[in-house]
Amino acid sequence: MRQILAVAVLASLGFIISGTERVSAQDNEKSAVEATVRDFEQAFQDYNYAKLNSLLTTDARSIMNSLPEKTDRWEWLDEPKAAGIRYTLRLHDFETHVQGDVAWVTVALDQTASSGSAKGREMLLRRGPDKNCLSQGTQVSCKSAFVESEVLVKTPNGWKIALIHTSRLPKAQN
Repeated sequence: MRQILAVAVLASLGFIISGTERVSAQDNEKSAVEATVRDFEQAFQDYNYAKLNSLLTTDARSIMNSLPEKTDRWEWLDEPKAAGIRYTLRLHDFETHVQGDVAWVTVALDQTASSGSAKGREMLLRRGPDKNCLSQGTQVSCKSAFVESEVLVKTPNGWKIALIHTSRLPKAQN
């Protein structure tokens, strides 16, 4: 009887430990996925095109007020970069799911675009009334809120972004 009880207790502990290891592995994968998303957004802020591309699959697509398009060209950032526009992103409210070698994330981003240069101020203020802009002296700062959905795949080199869908939230939610 004691042997049966001992086997039952050991089996139960084995299931508990196994379950704990699975949860821990799942948490590690979620952390790795979120780190990839954070690295991508930091590379965007830094205008680091090589880093942006290194975090994407070779066939990555993005959707931002458009049909899906290839995401490996960053020339559209050359003008704001040259104008001295700085982007600051605050990521929050991650919702991360990992299923094997595929992960999907939704994340809220609060963006501040700012510049003290004449060209940067002009560019930011020209973007229209959907921006929440504040001018102080020679500095202009515009705030926007977005939500992104991203699909990532696990590769031998870590998690890579395969699809990004970005939606600007209405001004009332900024």
